[in-house]
Amino acid sequence: MKRLWIAAALIALLVVLAAGHVLLLGRFTGQLIGQLEQAEQSISRGDWAEAQALAGQAWQSWERQAFYLHTTLHHADIDAVRASFRELLAFLAIREDTAECAAVCARLINQLELLLEAELPSLKNLL
Repeated sequence: MKRLWIAAALIALLVVLAAGHVLLLGRFTGQLIGQLEQAEQSISRGDWAEAQALAGQAWQSWERQAFYLHTTLHHADIDAVRASFRELLAFLAIREDTAECAAVCARLINQLELLLEAELPSLKNLL
């Protein structure tokens, strides 16, 4: 009977840790998406300096969480987000093509949304 309670406690601990991970990831990606949406609006207005600052802040936040993200998420997904961040920052540095820059920003936002979606417990993710 003792083994049963230990097993149940371990399963409960895993459920709590998984739920905590999803909540933290949701909060983190939500903050990044908010900054990137503001950057996208700044790009549309032609305010390159503000867009660059916002994207840079989002990039720094991403890099501060790199160890946690590499520990808990698929490396291919993380590498794709990282490459999109670098591409966005490069476009913002040259300040030329507004449409292309906005498209890169939108793609990055979509990738961040998909990171969270992939971690949610759903039938689609189980199959």
